[in-house]
Amino acid sequence: MIATLPFLEKRFDTFNHDYFGDTLPLVPIKLGRALRSLGSCTYKKRRRLFARPVCYDFCLHISTRYDWPEEELEDILLHEMIHYEILVNQWQDSSAHGKLFRARMKEFNEKYGRHIRISYRHTALPLAQTPCK
Repeated sequence: MIATLPFLEKRFDTFNHDYFGDTLPLVPIKLGRALRSLGSCTYKKRRRLFARPVCYDFCLHISTRYDWPEEELEDILLHEMIHYEILVNQWQDSSAHGKLFRARMKEFNEKYGRHIRISYRHTALPLAQTPCK
């Protein structure tokens, strides 16, 4: 399955309700043709004098370059939603895929039977076909 905005937006709403208790604010989701990044959660950071930096202007990006089984595409979205949850709540983690991220990932995998991973071996996946111009 190649990612589409309607699919991702619907799954975001469902996962936000079922897994995150409707705590995540709506976020733009953009599609791209990234080769190495299957998904990402981007944001801007405002630095303030004598205070913690504030993250804002979040966006989830999902690559349409690969043809995924539906469940794996959902797991990629959930992976990015965990990043988003950590950032929007300004929780401190030890690294991008640190202890907090891994704990949430493990919780979802065990509680909901998901298969969220830190990285995906996408080199073996078939490239999505693009129409000839």
